Amino acid sequence: MKWIQIWLLGLLFFSFQVSAKDHFLIGFSQCSSGDWRDNMEREMKRELMFENDMSLIVKYAEDNANLQIKQINQLVKNGIDLLIVAPIETEAIQPLVEEIYKKGIPVILIDRKINSSHYSAYVGGDNLAIGNAAAIYIADQINHKGNVIEILGALSSSPAQERMNGFQEAIASEKGIHLVKRLYANWNNQMVLDSLPLILKEFTDVNAIYAHTDFLAAAANAVVKAQCPDKDIKIIGVDGSPGPGGGIELVEDGVITATLIYPTGGKQAIEIAGRILRNKPFNKENLLPTTVIDKNNVKITRLQYNNIEILQNDIERSQGMLELLGGKFRKQQVMLWVLLVFFALVIVLIILLYIALKNKNLANHRLEKQKEAISLQNQELKEISEQLEEATQSRLRFYTNISHEFRTPLTLIIGPLDNLIKNKGLDAHLKQELSVMHRNAVRLLRLINQLMDFRKIEMKKMTLSAGNYDLINFLKGIKESFYEMTHQKGIHLDVEASQPRLMMWFDWDKLDKVMFNLLSNAFKFTPNGGSIKIKVSLISEDQEQVCIEVEDNGEGIAKDYLDKIFDRFFQVEHPGGFVGTGIGLTLSRELIALHKGKIEAESTLGIGTVFKVYLPLGSAHLNQYEMIDVGQNQMRHDQAVISEFNDTISIETDKEHNEENSFLSEEEKPVLLIVEDEPDIRQYIKSCFNERNFLILEAENGSEGYKKVEEEGPDMIISDVMMPVMDGLELTHKVKNDIKYCHIPLILLTAKSSLDHMMEGLEEGADGYIPKPFNKEHLQLRVRKLLENQRRIQDKYQDSLMVKREEKGINRIDKKFLAELRAIILQDRSDAKVNVEDLSAKVGMSRVHLYRKIKKITGLSVSEFVNSTKLKEALILLRNTDKNVAEIAYEVGFSSPSYFTRCFKDAYQMSPSAYREQSVS
Repeated sequence: MKWIQIWLLGLLFFSFQVSAKDHFLIGFSQCSSGDWRDNMEREMKRELMFENDMSLIVKYAEDNANLQIKQINQLVKNGIDLLIVAPIETEAIQPLVEEIYKKGIPVILIDRKINSSHYSAYVGGDNLAIGNAAAIYIADQINHKGNVIEILGALSSSPAQERMNGFQEAIASEKGIHLVKRLYANWNNQMVLDSLPLILKEFTDVNAIYAHTDFLAAAANAVVKAQCPDKDIKIIGVDGSPGPGGGIELVEDGVITATLIYPTGGKQAIEIAGRILRNKPFNKENLLPTTVIDKNNVKITRLQYNNIEILQNDIERSQGMLELLGGKFRKQQVMLWVLLVFFALVIVLIILLYIALKNKNLANHRLEKQKEAISLQNQELKEISEQLEEATQSRLRFYTNISHEFRTPLTLIIGPLDNLIKNKGLDAHLKQELSVMHRNAVRLLRLINQLMDFRKIEMKKMTLSAGNYDLINFLKGIKESFYEMTHQKGIHLDVEASQPRLMMWFDWDKLDKVMFNLLSNAFKFTPNGGSIKIKVSLISEDQEQVCIEVEDNGEGIAKDYLDKIFDRFFQVEHPGGFVGTGIGLTLSRELIALHKGKIEAESTLGIGTVFKVYLPLGSAHLNQYEMIDVGQNQMRHDQAVISEFNDTISIETDKEHNEENSFLSEEEKPVLLIVEDEPDIRQYIKSCFNERNFLILEAENGSEGYKKVEEEGPDMIISDVMMPVMDGLELTHKVKNDIKYCHIPLILLTAKSSLDHMMEGLEEGADGYIPKPFNKEHLQLRVRKLLENQRRIQDKYQDSLMVKREEKGINRIDKKFLAELRAIILQDRSDAKVNVEDLSAKVGMSRVHLYRKIKKITGLSVSEFVNSTKLKEALILLRNTDKNVAEIAYEVGFSSPSYFTRCFKDAYQMSPSAYREQSVS
């Protein structure tokens, strides 16, 4: 058997080895599409026809930087051996290119560069030379004298920057030629169609237009023909694509004067990729030459491209035939191996079938023996089970007897404690300790009562005493009994019923115990500020049943436990340990069963739990001895037990209820840092502030406190003055003179109460100085007012309609910081990609500290602050210049006029045009 498996695996391995071959996978991320880029791809594929060991995957980003990043990451996941990429935006794509290069994957940049040396090779046209050639050609065409307009592409790409620089360098040497205007078109024809008419109106004596691409040049021609058809304005484009609508056709048709060939570099990129993958020498920088095509050489150029196209088609047909023949050969080879493997498998299966038949006979014999052994084991297990049941009953009888013995001493404990607690002259501290003793004694009594009820049910000795009661009134009474608990924990408890009154038969005492258990569990696992609902509804077509739901939004129960929670002594594991005795829900189920009803639970972790109690209506399900005549003496549920539970919650939560402030989420709570070397004083200061409304940090001295400031960035600091290692004055000096933290309010507490000492503290920048012994309410008031003042400053900055604000309440360092930050933003305002990283690097502050500081001072995020600054600059331009909205949008750094208009409307509730009209009027 073993040798057959080895032989089969060897056969498969051999077939795999024969069919496997070395192959390189190249990924190509193309930034956009178009005729020129289609030629690039065709050149690559033509060159790959001569490379049998390389294949190409092409992804088109369609001028979307985020899409290109996603596509490049997908190519890397696909296991490419080399990446060719034409970056859309240098800043956006550069980090990813560097990361891939550092991972050991070669990267070839084509057409566009990045501002880094972390790439393997660059292939593309010499854009500086293209700019130079364009300038020289224009100078010759206009006799070295005249005015020129330059239409630029996106300056976030290297070709546009280099074409601009090369053109400017050559034009600078021509004294008679003047570059009168640059139009930032961002590769967008519409920008040319919208903006060039205004420029031609302003500059009426333009002799030539240099456009960074042929399609921008074509758009410029359309504007020139429409606005000044009689003028002979030379229009020069870049690309020289041979396809329909390309530069060569535009020159042939007289749409543009000339175009400069921008080589695609597709062939060279594949050649260099082959050298890199085969570890052969190659050049890192591969700049391709250019030439001017005009009416003098356009026919020859067209003829050359046509010949190349014919050769390309012939090569593709030949390649197709070779692939067809190769495919047939591979199919035949695969079929041969499949037949060989199938034949081997048939032989193996025949052998395995013979072995299986032989083993089956042996297995049947073993099964007969095992069946006899299992029968004997079942009999033994049955006897053991009966013995365990008897042992369990013996233990329950023992626990019941012990429970009876406990009742007498517990009664003698609870009675005197009640009397002591009611003594009005009792010391408050002693009264609290006695209340704890009383609470736990009653809790123990309740557990004993539950155990006795459970034993009665086990012994079948518990019967119903059902009366005809108003269920809605019963449930509202239970709700009232839990009032104190809901008040202390801030939990909303409500009873929802489809009708105001519902008479039905039930045992008041037993249903009270069920509801108490369900509500106790709900309160136990519902967080402060949560909600619990008791819902009553009639179900079934004939409304023969009532459903009582107890729903909470607590932590929930795992699905693995839902079918076990009603088992006796079962406890759900809780982060703080096992909670309860494990008999409450079991007892509830048995009490509901006595009513001929049922109970079930539904729960979702993190969302909450719903217990549903189903009880039959009417009295047909009850025996005569199970019903009682209620009359005028209707029972009431046990107020004492519920009150005891409320007292428990009250004692446990009084310490947390010293203030009347409402709950705050963890994100909303101000962070309060207390710096004090005396533990008792530190604890007292801490007790002055409700931890439900503050996140409180502690430090033993100024040095430790400053570390907490660096790590946590608190909203408020309360510090002693006299401390070892670093005193409060030194801490104040460090905090208030550090631009990252100077906005944090700081109060000094000290036994030195003279005016000189107070002036010394305030001189260091402290926001408050309170002498010891201090008044608790005074300290709370100062803290609250300082935090409110900080919030008012934030609200003021969030008022976007204020063009010029008075910055009252902000210290000198923060004012200077905000002014410098605005200057940096406006200096780079034409950059639409200003982000936290750029700003943090320029102001010399970490990203986290910059974000925190702007948020604390202004209440705005960094991006919101940047947009606000740019919008205010746009207001000035709208009032004081004649520039159109699109020009202003790009000048202040928005990615598009439509996005600028949307942001402007959100901030000022009017469009930019409407604002300009309003300001003029």
